[in-house]
Amino acid sequence: MDNPAFENSMESHSSSEKAHPASDILGKKVRVRKLTPKITPMYGMGPTEVLPTLLEVSPTTEKDEEIKRPVMNKRNSLEYLGPSALIQKGRASAASFRQLLRNVSRDVIPSIENYRISYQKQTSVRPTLQDLCNPLPSSAVANEQVVIQNLSETPTESGPKMTEEIVNEIKKEDVKFGWIEGVLIRNMMTIWNVILFLRLSWVVGQAGLGETLVIIGISTFITLVTALSMSAISTNGEIGGGGTYFVLSRILGPEFGGSIGVIFTIASAMDSSLNAVGFAQIVQDMMKEYGGLIIVDGGDNDIRIIGTLTMLFICTFCGFGSYYETKMKNIMLLIMMISLSNFVAGSIMGPSEDLEKSKGFTGYRMNLISENWKPAYSITDGHLQNFVSVFSVYFPASIGILSGANVSGKLKNPNSAIPKGTILAIIICSSVYAGVAIICAATMEREAAEIVANLSNVTYLDRFSLANGTEYKFGLHHDYQAMSLISAFAPLNYLGCISATFSSALSEFVSCPELLKVIAADNLYPYWMVGCLGIGYGKSKLPINAIAFTFLLSMAFVLIAKLDTIALLISDFFLATFALINFSTFHVSLIKPMGWRPTFKYYNKWLSLLTGILSIASMILMSLPLAIVTIVVILFFYLLVLYRKPEVNWGSSTQAQTYRAALTSVQQLVHIEEHVKNYRPQILVLTGLPTTRPALVDFAYLICKNNSLMISANIVQERLTFEKRSKLQQKAYKYLRFANIKGFCSVADNSNLHTSVASMLGLTGLGKVKPNILMMGYKNDWLTCDRKSLDDYVLTIHTGFEMNVAVAILRLQEGLDCTEILADIDDLMKSKSSEQNSTITNPMRMVTMSSFETIAESESTDQVEGSQKVEVGIPLQDKKSKNMKKQAISFRDPDGNELPKSFMNRVIFFQKKQKKDTIDVWWLSDDGGLTLLLPVIINSRSNWSETKLRIFCTASGVQELEDEKKGMAVLLSKFRIDYSDLVVISYVNAEPKSKTKLWFDGQIRSFLQQGESGPRIKEEDLELFQYKTNRYLRLRELLLSHSSDSNLVVMTLPIPPKGDFNALYMAWLEALTANMPPFMLVRGNQTSVLTFYS
Repeated sequence: MDNPAFENSMESHSSSEKAHPASDILGKKVRVRKLTPKITPMYGMGPTEVLPTLLEVSPTTEKDEEIKRPVMNKRNSLEYLGPSALIQKGRASAASFRQLLRNVSRDVIPSIENYRISYQKQTSVRPTLQDLCNPLPSSAVANEQVVIQNLSETPTESGPKMTEEIVNEIKKEDVKFGWIEGVLIRNMMTIWNVILFLRLSWVVGQAGLGETLVIIGISTFITLVTALSMSAISTNGEIGGGGTYFVLSRILGPEFGGSIGVIFTIASAMDSSLNAVGFAQIVQDMMKEYGGLIIVDGGDNDIRIIGTLTMLFICTFCGFGSYYETKMKNIMLLIMMISLSNFVAGSIMGPSEDLEKSKGFTGYRMNLISENWKPAYSITDGHLQNFVSVFSVYFPASIGILSGANVSGKLKNPNSAIPKGTILAIIICSSVYAGVAIICAATMEREAAEIVANLSNVTYLDRFSLANGTEYKFGLHHDYQAMSLISAFAPLNYLGCISATFSSALSEFVSCPELLKVIAADNLYPYWMVGCLGIGYGKSKLPINAIAFTFLLSMAFVLIAKLDTIALLISDFFLATFALINFSTFHVSLIKPMGWRPTFKYYNKWLSLLTGILSIASMILMSLPLAIVTIVVILFFYLLVLYRKPEVNWGSSTQAQTYRAALTSVQQLVHIEEHVKNYRPQILVLTGLPTTRPALVDFAYLICKNNSLMISANIVQERLTFEKRSKLQQKAYKYLRFANIKGFCSVADNSNLHTSVASMLGLTGLGKVKPNILMMGYKNDWLTCDRKSLDDYVLTIHTGFEMNVAVAILRLQEGLDCTEILADIDDLMKSKSSEQNSTITNPMRMVTMSSFETIAESESTDQVEGSQKVEVGIPLQDKKSKNMKKQAISFRDPDGNELPKSFMNRVIFFQKKQKKDTIDVWWLSDDGGLTLLLPVIINSRSNWSETKLRIFCTASGVQELEDEKKGMAVLLSKFRIDYSDLVVISYVNAEPKSKTKLWFDGQIRSFLQQGESGPRIKEEDLELFQYKTNRYLRLRELLLSHSSDSNLVVMTLPIPPKGDFNALYMAWLEALTANMPPFMLVRGNQTSVLTFYS
């Protein structure tokens, strides 16, 4: 529709020009104003740059004067055009405005395209904040007119034209249905199934009209509330193919969604087989009624044969697509309506001959309703019926409410079609079931008998023979074909029954391959389970494998050939599905995530919860063993997805619940006073990118695993952009997930080491969930590094103590930093999907660096010249393997040469099983007990459980040696610490040996020399700290004597002195840790972490 506000400005143009619909924005008249930019520089722009002239669209009236703006025409002269002409020069499209705005200002206007599939990894259609804040290139400002002229170019049409036949074929393959064809008719034809024609009269005979209406009411209540819940879920955003599975998986998450998807697929296949068996019974009855024909035995084997042929036909029909299937349903619905009308007409007409009266059909009688009102349960198939057993037989009549939702991918507007079609189908079909039940109760007797002269005249399969085989029982109790008896024309009732059973079987069968295809596409389960079922063939991508699997699954139930048995199985599986649908709605309504805004408002979370509980109770009452089997199957598939941890992010309510629970717990924890019994080591470990120091990450996680907080800190000195920071964090989390390490990652930039550590210790964490231990690797290059780097390292230790946290330093003689070797890791996660299909305890057991995903990407701060790309191969460990002992581990470079064992130890030392050696704890100072607690925690881990603790402590003198040992033994006993040996050393302050002093002098010789700012270690400093130096050198001698063969040594960390003594302090640490096994120096914050009080 043209806007009058633009018409005046278009009069000067050619009459062939027409106003574009873009001139009318949302039906409102608009005017275009010229915005004059201010000369004041804006954020991110240079002092000489200004914003270009923009178009502002705002409501206007016809009286508003149109403002024109200068535009460069093709003759390179200025031409003043109004907005209408400007729009025409820009092809008069909304896309032109969006493109113009983005080219000129990098901004975009709100559009539906900006919000599509935001949960998937894709390039954003919006510019980032960094793009908006950066200066515009001069070309963008200078070429604004060129942009407008380029937009005015009309694209030419190209490509071959499609014939009418191709167009029609595409329409059939990609057909979309409205709510009547796609949902209402589909649901009605599935609800009107075999139960209506073959079991409803029997239900009335057993339960009586009163309890039958109660059964119908309970079933309707469950299905109606489930439909309301389903409607709420389906209107909370767009839904794709997969129907019930899709909405449940996106609400409850992949674990529950995947398991219920499998359960629902099995249930749908069972429902298809139920109707196929019902169809077979109808055909068998017709064969006997009109010809006395049998195939094999006139019993179950005949049903199996007919049911198999039926399933084969349905399976073949699936290849034609949903277009023809829907058209067939429309025809069958017409037949159904005629059949039901025939039934009602026959009930009004009454019996036409005495034979019908003898079979129990009397026509309408008021006293007959009172006789059939109360229940009269009898023995059927050797079992005495009751309310629950009859309810389990009837309930499959209500399970077709999800048929429309199952083909959500083929609906034009599933958000509105599913609620309308499902609810209306339930109301119509339940009314029909209730009406048929009333008619049966008002026109048929419960018990009737017919005497026949010849057995060959017997026509009905389900009559029950008495003594001599000459008397056959009829009536509601015995005759499953009561509806045919009541109908005015019995063959028409048979035809309606055939239509109902066949259409229901076809509908449920067709939905199964679609469900399997979506489940396979989500990649929740191993490929060998469902992956091959999602493969499509041909132009329409027909899932032939899924169709074949559905056929085999359905055939497994067809071969049962017992309608009541299959009905019980179906009832249980569908009740589980209904329970989860209602629980999903209750859960998401209770959590109320920000994205929960369904347009369907007629639901109640407490009603959904009640219905879910009622569904579970019904499962248990029907059959407790079957309910247990159903729950076990759900748990199996739930745990399978939980174990595989598929990389999907659907924004489920369980994720919202996790956030809410975490937030509530942290808030509650803030107000809980700390107690020594609840102390947990929460570690901020300075790893850099975790791939560069894997042993340090493993050691920190060895302490924190399943116990406390671990944060991997990456400190970069230069300033990082948001993209680079995000990329580093993504790499860190990928590594932690790949190595099965549960921790957090943090990145700090634009500062030195100790300043960044201070910021992290002060800002990282929430409330009580924050680091209380600072862990770092030992600085192996302290002898050769520059002075600034050495000072920064020691200042970091000071920072930890100043922030009142414990400090721990780990040293491996080979070093922790693997940057030189691991700098070029590529394609880490490429092999992950294949590894998930095998039984692997820890994916890190197989490391092939030539096939790694880029985790340690080349950064300016991490690159080392001459670094070599290597291939590391570590054999897989099978979790179920009985041989969990030493495994052959090999490391090879691209040439196939083995790498040295030192590299192996650096990477996986803290992952592998430790020998039966010792963890030596040198508890030299009382720091609160942390020096003792950490090795106790390490000793409790499975890989270190065979090691023994040896405790070393010091005594004041020889006289106090025994007393000190007894006192320490009592203290360790009160702490309930299991140790193998306790050693009390009294001569720790003795003079060190001369060769030890010579070794130490050699270590510090370079620091005694004059530098630009003087020597790093002065002679007066050595004299000032001579006592401490001698003590640490004596401790070195004791360490070499007692702990050189230990698996791990833990010692109290010396406090660094204030002042310019950093080089001397590092020399002390070198004296304690050089040429030793893995060594951890730790100092608590002088607060007790151990207690012997209960």
